[in-house]
Amino acid sequence: MPAIRHHHVEVDGLKVFVREAGDTSRPTIVLLPGYPSSSRSYVRLIDRLAAAWHVVAIDYPGFGSSDPLPGEPTFDRLAEVTGRTIDLLGIGDYAVYVFDFGSPVGFRIALEHDQRVRAVITQNGNAYVDGLGPDMDVLQNHWNDRSQDQDKLDWVVSAEGTRHQWLVGAKDPAHIDPEQAVADQHVIDLPGRADYMKALLWDYRVNPGRYPSWQEWLRTRQPRVLAIWGRNDTFFVPAGAEAFRRDVPSAEVVLLDTGHFALEEEVDEIAERVSGLLAKTFA
Repeated sequence: MPAIRHHHVEVDGLKVFVREAGDTSRPTIVLLPGYPSSSRSYVRLIDRLAAAWHVVAIDYPGFGSSDPLPGEPTFDRLAEVTGRTIDLLGIGDYAVYVFDFGSPVGFRIALEHDQRVRAVITQNGNAYVDGLGPDMDVLQNHWNDRSQDQDKLDWVVSAEGTRHQWLVGAKDPAHIDPEQAVADQHVIDLPGRADYMKALLWDYRVNPGRYPSWQEWLRTRQPRVLAIWGRNDTFFVPAGAEAFRRDVPSAEVVLLDTGHFALEEEVDEIAERVSGLLAKTFA
C-alpha cells in the first residue's frame, strides 16, 4: 500500500498538518476528523483507500499537529483555514468524508467550493436536528447559558471524557485502541488548549441554525451521498443519517452495529462502501 506522507501547509501564518497518500492524479477524497481527534483517527482508512484514490486528511487548527488559531476559535475559522488548505494542496473536484466536527466544517466548505464537492460521505456527521442524541443534552443546556454546567464541560475535556468519546456505542470496548484517546488528550492538555476546545463546544451552538443552508445545498446540488453511521452512537443518532434522504432521495444509508468512532470496529465495511461511492462518482 502507498506510504502516508506527513507534512504541513502554511495558511495565514498557521502550520496545518496533513496526512496524504496515493497518486495525486487520481480522484481525491478529503477526510475531516471529529472532536477531540485528528487525522490520526483515519490512518487505517487511509491505508485501505490509498491504493486506488488520492486521500488527504487534515488536522484542524488546534487539533493534532496543527497550530491553534489565535484568540477564541470558531467553526467559521476552522472551515476557512481548512478550505484554504484544500486549495493550497491544488485539489480540484473531490469527495468529502465528514465525521462529528467534520460536518459543520465540511458543509461550510461545501457551500464555498460548491460544484467541486462531488460526493459527501457522512459517518456520524450531523446536518439535521433529528440526529441530535442524548449525549448532546449537556451542550444544549450549556448553550442556553454559557456560565452553566462548567463542571460538565470540564469533564468533557478531561481524560475520562475523551475516553468516553471513543468508547460510546462500541460493540466491544476491546476493539477501541486506547492510545487514540491518550494521543487526543495529550493535545487537550497543552497549555490553553482545554479552554480552546471548550470555546469550540460553545460555538457549536451556531451549527443547528446553519442546518437549513446545508440542506438547501444538498437539495440544489444533489451530490452523491453515503450516510454510514454507527447506529449505537449517543451523540448523533441514526435518525440523522436517515434524514439525508429528505434532501437527496438517492442517498445510501447504512447503519452499522458500532458507535461514535465507527472506524475502530467497521473500517473494512466503511472502506468498501466509500470506494464503491467514489467509483460511481468519478467513473
